[in-house]
Amino acid sequence: MEPIALKNSIEFIENVFNHSNKSFYFLESFSTLKIDFLKEFDAVILDCRDLEYARTIIKKIRSHDDMVFYLKPVFLINSKEKDPYLNELSDGFIISNEQIPELINDIHQINNKSAQIETSLIEKFEARLFKKILNFMFTRDLNTFKPYESVSTTIGFCYPTVSVHFDLFESSKAIDLLEWAEKENLVWPDFVDRIYLCNNCKNGHLSFREVCPSCDSANMISEDLIHHFPCGYIGAISDFKNKVDSVLNCPKCSKSLRHIGVDYDKPSIINHCLNCDNVFQDYLVKAKCFSCSSDTDVQYLVSKNINLYKTTKKGKLAAISGLTTTDYSNSNEVEGTVELKTFAIMMHYEQERIKSNQAISSNIVVFHFENIFELFKTIGKSNEKTLISEFVEVIRSNITPADFICINNSSIISVCINDSASDITYSIVLKITNEITELVNNNFNNFKIVIHQRFEALSQKQSFEKQLQSIIKEIVERT
Repeated sequence: MEPIALKNSIEFIENVFNHSNKSFYFLESFSTLKIDFLKEFDAVILDCRDLEYARTIIKKIRSHDDMVFYLKPVFLINSKEKDPYLNELSDGFIISNEQIPELINDIHQINNKSAQIETSLIEKFEARLFKKILNFMFTRDLNTFKPYESVSTTIGFCYPTVSVHFDLFESSKAIDLLEWAEKENLVWPDFVDRIYLCNNCKNGHLSFREVCPSCDSANMISEDLIHHFPCGYIGAISDFKNKVDSVLNCPKCSKSLRHIGVDYDKPSIINHCLNCDNVFQDYLVKAKCFSCSSDTDVQYLVSKNINLYKTTKKGKLAAISGLTTTDYSNSNEVEGTVELKTFAIMMHYEQERIKSNQAISSNIVVFHFENIFELFKTIGKSNEKTLISEFVEVIRSNITPADFICINNSSIISVCINDSASDITYSIVLKITNEITELVNNNFNNFKIVIHQRFEALSQKQSFEKQLQSIIKEIVERT
């Protein structure tokens, strides 16, 4: 291979240059995207004549699982523009390879800090990934996660040291990871901006449209609403216009309207849908996602804060002292409920309690929300847990603290009502059903949720699992 000269006397022979016991590899634009061979070199000189190529290579290096790779010193050359992504993920720029000897001290500092990093295995994905990020920041003396505007990401912003670990279509996960780090007291936020994302795929490329509340069409026109003082007539401005001149004439009393504020005023705007011919004052605002085509009321979009994050003392020390995290193993559990496995164990104990005292009884209640997935489609995946939590609150407010609630799945909730007669249980079930129906109707544009319910006395002979399975099967098949 011909020696590669970078416009000066120092030459790379077969893309390799050695100096002060350090080996440098010059990675040219348009060369191979495979990087495993770089492991044997102390540093990389990355050619930036092709910006996308340079970004691809830096992503491969910094997102690598091997610490030898993701902490490797990378210096840029032939960079014609300052790119925030490359700037944060590289270790500096050089104009010519004559400057390479000046990089030796930087490499020593990175290597010395890399040697101090704690390397114990971390099982939790978020902790393991953020530890990698903190390791990189520690070796580069970085303390800030700064957001940069970026049209290439799906959310319009980029945190280079975090976003490099995710593909472009999952850009929102960078924010999710930083929010997790904030809960763990690894970083603290300083508000910068707020964005709104699709509630289905968390994409920020949205088209906001004013639509007809009747047919959801954006094909509509708006007109001023005219109030004629003398006769009190109120109508669209088109009712007052004629084809002869520009004078406005009242269609009710035929008088001319000359002076606004004296003869008439314009109290509001009226909208006319050209698709369904509906006339209305208040239109709906919807956001259509360019990624998944979901068309969502703006009130159901996912709101995310864009913050500038700074590492806390715990975050700064995590690279060398290890990362300890809070146990969020039950974070998906809705407050006031128990998991199905726990629910089954508690019901076994309840069966034994009933057997020992024939005077008491307990009832198993199953609620099936038949069309709830239609509602989920409207409000988005991110709001599913919130809605189910509200259902649980309604149920919990009508039963005693000694009663149990279990979420079997998104459309079925099971409840054990202890020490309650059948007629009382029936009244409780009916009241819960009515309150949930009213809750949904009042908060989701008169959506009519279909609720089926069934309750049985807890069996003393049949196993609880079989009894519950039988109830669910019957209630679901009935629908």
